[in-house]
Order: sequence, then C-alpha cells, then structure tokens
Amino acid sequence: MPPELELLLQYLANGVVTGSTYVLVAVGLTLIFGILGVVNFAHGEFYMLGAYVGIFLAAQLGVPVLPALGLVLLFAAALGVATEAVLHRPLRGRDQTASIISSFGLAVALQNAALLVFGPQPKLLRTDWTNVPIEIGPVFLPMQRALIPVAMVVTVLCFHLVLRYTWTGRSLRAMAQHPILAQLCGVGVGRVAVVTFMVGAMLAGAAGMLMSAVFLVHPAVGNMIVLKAFTVVILGGMGSVDGAVAAGLLLGIAESLTAAYLGNELRDVLGFVLVILALLFRPQGLFGRAVERS
Repeated sequence: MPPELELLLQYLANGVVTGSTYVLVAVGLTLIFGILGVVNFAHGEFYMLGAYVGIFLAAQLGVPVLPALGLVLLFAAALGVATEAVLHRPLRGRDQTASIISSFGLAVALQNAALLVFGPQPKLLRTDWTNVPIEIGPVFLPMQRALIPVAMVVTVLCFHLVLRYTWTGRSLRAMAQHPILAQLCGVGVGRVAVVTFMVGAMLAGAAGMLMSAVFLVHPAVGNMIVLKAFTVVILGGMGSVDGAVAAGLLLGIAESLTAAYLGNELRDVLGFVLVILALLFRPQGLFGRAVERS
C-alpha cells in the first residue's frame, strides 16, 4: 500500500475518533433543543465536568476505566437533573431569551467552580489502556481512542431502541413532534424535561471522559466543544439525531484532513465555514425539513 494512502487512512481514523465525540455531545444538545426548545449554552460544561470527574476517578483514585465511566454517567445524570431544576423549570413558558441568558450564566458559574476545585493546570487521562495498541492494517490507535467510536455506536443504537420501544422514548418523540397534543394524551411535561436534560448531560459527560485521553482538559474546554456541537446540530438539522450523527462524523473527518493537509491553524475555522455554507444553501441541515413560510 502506498505511504500516502496509509497516511490518509490514519487521518480518516483520527477524524472518526474526534467526530464520534462530536456526535455524543451534539446528540444531547439536539435532544434538548428538539424536545424542549431550549438552547443550552452550558452544554459544553457537562463535557468539561465529565472529563474532570473521570480523570479524578481513574487517575487519582485508581478506579478502572469502565466503572469510572459508569460513575461519570451517574454524576452527569445528577447534573442534568439539577440543571433542569435551575435552568428550565423556573423559566418554562417564558421568552426563549431568558433561557439563553441563564444558560450563559450557568456556564460561567460551572467554569469558575471547576477552576476553584480542579485548578487551571490542564490535565490528561492516562490509564493502563493508554499504551495498548490497536492495529487494523495501516491504521494505529491506542485502545482508549479506539473505544470512542465503539462507545458512540453502542450509545446511539441504545438511544434509538429506547426512543422506539419504551414508553419514555415514545413520550420524548411525542413531545418533539407535537407538545400540546402530547400533553393532551397524558405525557408529563415535567418528567420529559427531566429525562431530556439527564440524557443530554450523560452523553456529554461520557464524551468528556472518553476524550480526556486525547485532548487536554481545562475549565474553559467546554467553550469550543459547545461551538462544535452547535455546528454539528446546524449541519445535521435542528432536532435531528440522525443528522447529528452524520454531521458529527463529517466534521471530525473534515477537521482531521484539514489539519493534515492545510495546517492545524485552519482546523477550527472549517466548522464555521461549513455552517455559513449550510445556512446559505441548505438552512434546514442535512436531515432537517424545509419549512414553508406563509
């Protein structure tokens, strides 16, 4: 196999790893927006706190990776429930601007809390899996990175099964399609809101811990992550889970190829260029539906 093709395959694999993280974060974000209509700018802080808690459990307390990930999910679920109580419940029924401003305030508060508790020094997760190699042909990945796409696929499949075959999933879909009719059919708005924030926070927290082995974690890391997540949501279509999966992988691969062939300094610019193009030529996103205005 030519060396150029081997490098291309490696870049694609790296892009899939990064894109899988974008998928996990963006699915939670699009879930919150699609069902509740809430634009949560504090969503990146769920990622950041999940990363810090995972590093604390695995690196400092010596908890194995999988049990640590389970504890991170429990922590993120509690964080999501608390966020719904503080951010969404008191402002339900008010103008959407109020929830946007309050989410900004929550993001700043969580960043400063992380700065006080964990300090400003960037951290990286190192475990026994860090140096375990996974080789598939010319592609090489440490086991910790190779598990990220696997975790994304398993999570998205489980999420689809829950949405399709459980009462909670049907309630979420009903609220997303027609909130008023769903309430008339007995769907509890409060319970759906709690579950939505809880699931969204769990997905972001899991992504944070998984990616803490790839990128440095610091209190402001959620700022860029939430921008990438909004990029994915816009590209995929607001409220579309399938669109978030496709757009997340597309953005991750595009960033990897851009960094490899055009320069790392252009990597973060690419997402915003794609958003501008999407808004110009397909504002409903890849999987969104166009809305006719009367």
